[in-house]
Amino acid sequence: MGRQIEAAAAGEIPLDSLKRVTVGEREICIAHTATDEWFAIDDVCSHEWSSLSDGLLRGDTVECPQHSSRFSLRTGEPALPPAEEPVATFPVTVENGVVYVTIDEP
Repeated sequence: MGRQIEAAAAGEIPLDSLKRVTVGEREICIAHTATDEWFAIDDVCSHEWSSLSDGLLRGDTVECPQHSSRFSLRTGEPALPPAEEPVATFPVTVENGVVYVTIDEP
């Protein structure tokens, strides 16, 4: 069962931006899209292990800074090669100015 964990203050992540946070023991990339949607995915690209939060937010995808792979923020699936493996996604809620990410814990 997942546990909701406080990840960041919403004000720290403006519209159309990415932020790397540590949630539990995981590095997570939080995305706040230009359309005011919130997403959370594993921060590490499945192709070459680069930080996705250092990449570019493009609509509802994030582009890896190393080889330009793109991942769907909704599903974690690669939307553009060279990446072939998906990254994990996590539910996000924003309440009272706080961003919460739900992760499964062992």
